[in-house]
Amino acid sequence: MDLYKINKSQNSLSKVSVSSFNIERELQNLIENNLELVLGVQFIVSEFTVGHYRLDTVAYDSEVRAFVIIEYKRTSKDSVVDQGTAYLNTLLQHKADFTLAYNEKLGARARVADFDWTQTRVVFIAGSYTNYQKDAIDNPNLPIELYEARKTENGYLTLLQIINNSENSRFANNVNTSLSQSKTIPKAADVDQVSDLKPYTEAMFMDRAAANICDLYDELKAAILLWDSEFEVKPTKVYIGLRIKHHNVVDLLPQKNQLKIWINLSKGELNDPNDLLRDVSSIGHWGNGDYEVIIKDDTQIEYILSLIKQAWEKYRQ
Repeated sequence: MDLYKINKSQNSLSKVSVSSFNIERELQNLIENNLELVLGVQFIVSEFTVGHYRLDTVAYDSEVRAFVIIEYKRTSKDSVVDQGTAYLNTLLQHKADFTLAYNEKLGARARVADFDWTQTRVVFIAGSYTNYQKDAIDNPNLPIELYEARKTENGYLTLLQIINNSENSRFANNVNTSLSQSKTIPKAADVDQVSDLKPYTEAMFMDRAAANICDLYDELKAAILLWDSEFEVKPTKVYIGLRIKHHNVVDLLPQKNQLKIWINLSKGELNDPNDLLRDVSSIGHWGNGDYEVIIKDDTQIEYILSLIKQAWEKYRQ
């Protein structure tokens, strides 16, 4: 990705020099100290030894209650599929070790059953990837993400997620390892041990909803995505989140004959003059935020969009 500086007075552009990190640890320290900002996850432990491996960073995604393994690379050496699958297998075989690390870091008393192990994923962060490496993760059964990290001459960091083109993958957004000169696709035996992992998709929700509810969901989602190109659609086990800058703005749950909506604002933050949304701050609910509404048609959709926009204006900053 080329970067250019805008020279307004001359109405011209000048190219910004971009380079990779010379020291892997430099990149690791920078990311670990800013995990919530750059990846929206919580730091748990660095250089975690488990099984036959030492994992660079173990983090926790509180939204889906799952662990995230992060690896940093400066040069290309190994296959992202082989290494990522090995780490996933190791985690699933040592759940108690990860639970203990979580409890020690946060002073918690969580049990293995408290986590959603199906949502575990591996993130590789490197200076660049070959096309073979990028193609290798185009598999919806492999929860592996690739990010390219570069630094600029004026002290900026760019972090670009490599797009996975698979229609069924939940990683439809923007490691350093190398593959052989032929495209590497994991064999069935390579992923047998990670069969417990279950990427969630929008289609899984649509299959359970009536056609008119699917249309209602599509209409609402399309309107929201027009507001900002940085919106990410993130299906989870119990809802579909529309998020920006690692914050859910609104969570949608298409059901058989209705669409359930949660707006991610705390009690007292939402200006709802029609008093349409229900306060769920004191009761259990799946989505983020303290406001919920259930709709079955589009008669209130413009008003609901105006309420959702309040959450978007909060989190887009």
